[in-house]
Amino acid sequence: MGIQPLFTATATATGGRNGHSRAEDGGSVSVDFSLPKSMGGPGRPNATDPEHLFAAGYAACFGVLWITWRLSRSRTPGARS
Repeated sequence: MGIQPLFTATATATGGRNGHSRAEDGGSVSVDFSLPKSMGGPGRPNATDPEHLFAAGYAACFGVLWITWRLSRSRTPGARS
């Protein structure tokens, strides 16, 4: 018996690090990418780079996991935080 996915997300990216990406669900995520000037890129305004997008997703997922862990430990008799 395997783990059944609760949700699957897909996206398409064009143009690489100076391109565009959008979610396949109709646009819940639509983002322009631009390599920062500090890394030799154009640094276009109102654009991000893949590292910032990854950091935002990572922070959202693992922040929730940390909170869940803390809450579960506070409800376990004899557990220390």
